Amino acid sequence: MTDSPAPARWRQLAVRAAALGLLLTAAACGSPAADDDPPAAGAGTTAAADAPAEPVDVCALLTPDEVDPVIGANDGGRRSDGDDGGSCVWENPETYHSITVSIGDAGTAASGELPAESDYGTTEPGPDGIRFAPGNIAEFVAGNRSCELQVVTSVTDETDRPTIVRLIGLVRQRL
Repeated sequence: MTDSPAPARWRQLAVRAAALGLLLTAAACGSPAADDDPPAAGAGTTAAADAPAEPVDVCALLTPDEVDPVIGANDGGRRSDGDDGGSCVWENPETYHSITVSIGDAGTAASGELPAESDYGTTEPGPDGIRFAPGNIAEFVAGNRSCELQVVTSVTDETDRPTIVRLIGLVRQRL
């Protein structure tokens, strides 16, 4: 008598269904229930605060005249979307020098400050509320958004930091 592969298939199906159930449960955590009562009128919210933020065109925050002198000829910037933030990466395909700007969604720095802990571990304070992380990454706040900017032309030292500070100033002006 030959063993049937059917029980193994059913076991696989059951494991996959359980995993899907766990993923859906985890995704629902923290989401408000559909029948939650809306805040009462005058409960401290305003129509402007509740209105969705306009999406940011991250690649328009820096011009070619600002990017080209730093990394040379580049691809013109590639955008990755977020809800109303997102990122843009300019890369020189010959040298792999790059600039990356990441803009958090509205409210990611609602208090006007960066989160106490950096996703990058140990950081160093910089000027104007900038926090430098390993890999030539700088974290900063623009409005109510937590943002990052990375310049990679030198991976062995911190010579890109003055350029990072200058570019952050431009991004803050335009957000």
